[in-house]
Amino acid sequence: MNKAEDYILVIDDSTTNQVLMEALLQEEGFLTQSASSAMEAYTLIQKKKPALILLDLLMPQVSGIECLKQLKSSDDTADIPVVVVTAVLSPEYREACGKFGIVDYFTKPIDIPSFILRLEGILGLH
Repeated sequence: MNKAEDYILVIDDSTTNQVLMEALLQEEGFLTQSASSAMEAYTLIQKKKPALILLDLLMPQVSGIECLKQLKSSDDTADIPVVVVTAVLSPEYREACGKFGIVDYFTKPIDIPSFILRLEGILGLH
């Protein structure tokens, strides 16, 4: 990943969560974009593919799991690493996401230092 060119896509229906996540990532030097829904995310991805997707599970219309399923079933997006960032603590959700090839699963509130280290590792930055 080139921090100056590639971006991390935050998919979360909560504007507050989007703003917080973007501020955290931008403070670490990452470029970001946010989407409030799966449909908005698909539009952004078609314009420019992200280096990484941070995905919330609890969203209206298209759930995070359905969004994940669609991303991983398309040849255009299957190779984008997805990290779930959610308030859902359920082992069933974690297992369901794992079946679709997520690279990690963080529950809110996140431990920021370990979260940033993990993202840098996924993106090959250390």
